[in-house]
Amino acid sequence: AGFADNNMHAEIVNGMDPLAVRDAVTRAVELCRKGEGPVLLDCDTYRYWGHSLSDPRNEYRTKEEEAAWKSVDPIESFKAQILENKVLTTKELSALEEVVRDRNARAAKRAATSAEEPDPEAACDPVVLAVQKVLPSVVNISTERIVERQFNDPFDELFRQFFGQPRRSQGQGVQSLGSGVIVDEDGWIVTNWHVVRRATKITVVLADGTKFDAQYVSGDENNDLALLKIEPKKPMPSVEIADDSQPLLGETVMAIGDPFGLEHTVTRGVISAKNRSYDNGDARFDDILQTDASINPGNSGGPLIDTRGRLVGINMAILSQAQGIGFAIPAKRVANLLAVWFTPEKRARLWLGLRFERTEGAIAVTDVQADSPAAKAGARKDDRIISVDGQKMSDVLRLQRWLIHRTAGDIVRFDVERGGATNSISVRLAALPKLSASDLMLKKFGLQVQPLTRDLAAALGISFVPGLVVSDVQKDSPAARADFHPKIVITQVGGEEVKSMDRLAEQLADVKKDDMVSMSVIVSENRGNVRLQQMANVSLKAR
Repeated sequence: AGFADNNMHAEIVNGMDPLAVRDAVTRAVELCRKGEGPVLLDCDTYRYWGHSLSDPRNEYRTKEEEAAWKSVDPIESFKAQILENKVLTTKELSALEEVVRDRNARAAKRAATSAEEPDPEAACDPVVLAVQKVLPSVVNISTERIVERQFNDPFDELFRQFFGQPRRSQGQGVQSLGSGVIVDEDGWIVTNWHVVRRATKITVVLADGTKFDAQYVSGDENNDLALLKIEPKKPMPSVEIADDSQPLLGETVMAIGDPFGLEHTVTRGVISAKNRSYDNGDARFDDILQTDASINPGNSGGPLIDTRGRLVGINMAILSQAQGIGFAIPAKRVANLLAVWFTPEKRARLWLGLRFERTEGAIAVTDVQADSPAAKAGARKDDRIISVDGQKMSDVLRLQRWLIHRTAGDIVRFDVERGGATNSISVRLAALPKLSASDLMLKKFGLQVQPLTRDLAAALGISFVPGLVVSDVQKDSPAARADFHPKIVITQVGGEEVKSMDRLAEQLADVKKDDMVSMSVIVSENRGNVRLQQMANVSLKAR
C-alpha cells in the first residue's frame, strides 16, 4: 500500500513492519479526508484504488502481467491482503471505503458547482467568501433539562406506609437554544459552557438540517467553554482557528449563529476593543474581544470570524443596557483549552505526559509530567516542537489529533529546538492506568464518597438527587475544614454535574495541589416529620 500527493511520497513494500503499513494507510486516510491528494492505494496490480472503487484504468508493465491479473479482482485481492496481514480490521477497512466513496462524491459535487457561472461581484467580496467557507461548520444547539420536583403532599407518607406507593414526582422540561461550531472533522463541537450547563439532552442541527444527539464531553466553567461530540458517518466541515496573534482594532468580523432561533444568521461589524474585563456571574475574564457585530440571545457559542474565514472568537454575551456592544472569547483561549481537552490521555487513554501551547507561531511544551514516558525520554519544559514523526507541526490541535490516533506501544519521535540546538526524542506511548474517582476524592480532599441511588437515599433518609453521597470525612482534610459530614450530597464538581464516575475521574486527574475546586452540595436535615434541604456552593483546596 502506498500514498502520494504533490508534497509527499511514501511506499510500503512486502516485509515491512505491519505497524508501518498501518501508519501509512492512516496517513493516506487523513490526506483523503482533508481533500489533499490524489491519494493512491494499490496492491502491485498497478490498478489504482482511491480515485474510484470501480475505476477500470490499468497500467501494466507487461502483457504477461495483464493476462495474469485478468482473472483476479485487484480490489478484492488488495482488501484480502490487508485483512490477512491484520493491517486493518474489517470495520476499519469498511470505514476507509466509505471515506473514498465520500471523497469522490464531494469531488463530483465540487466539479458540478464550479461549472456554474459565479457572481463576479460576490466572488470578490471577502466577507461573502468567508461566510460561505465557515457556514457549513456552524451548528444550532438545543438543550433540554429535566427538573424533577417532589410534591409535599401530606398524604404521601400515609400512602407509602399502607399501600407501598412511592413518593410522587413530576419531571418538568426546561429548554434553551444556542449555537456552536465544529472544530474537527470527526464531529467535535465547541460552544459556551452556559449553553449546555445542566442539560440532560443535547441536540445539534447542522447547516443542511441533519440532526444529531450530542454527547457532553468536557466543560470549563471558568472559561465558559464546552466540548461536545457527535458521531457523523462522514468527515465534517470544520472551522480554522486563527493563530495566537490578536485581531486588529477596527478589523472586520462576522458573527454567525441562531439568534432567537433564526438559523444561521450573519451579522457584520468590527473589533471595537480588546482585552475587555467582563464578569458573567460565574467567572471573570480580562481578555475579552468587544465587537459591534450584533450578538443576540441564541448567538451564544457561535463563531466570530475574520474575512479569511478563521475563528477569532466564540460569541458569549451582549451588554443588555446598550446596542452594538457584544463580547467574544478570543481564539487563543479556545485553542489553549482544546489543547488540554484533546490530550492522548483524555481522548485515547494513552500516557504521553506532555502539555502543549501555541506561542509565537510555534508549539511549546508547557509541562512535563513526572515519571511519564515523555519525562523518561528526556523531554523538557519550554522545548519547541519542530516535527513529529517527520511531519512539520505548528498547530496544537493537529498535533493532538495525530497523537490520539496512535496506540499503546507506538514510538513517537519528536524533533525539538532547545537552547538553539535541535534534539530528537523518541517516546514510547503507554496505556494509561484506569483512574478511580473515589480514590481521587479521598486523596485530594479527604472525602469518601459513593454514587447516590434511590435505595441508598431511602436507607439514609435523604432525598434522591443525582450525585455523590459523603460516607466519611478524613480528619484535618480540606473537606473537614469546610465542615463536610456524612449524608451531604455533592451534585456538581468544578461547575459540572456529576453524571459518571469515569468523567469525574477525568476531571480530578487535572486538579493539582492547591487548586481550588468548586462543589455544589445539598445538606438535608430532618426535624420531626419535616425534611429541610439547603443548597450551597463550597470551594475546596486540593492537597
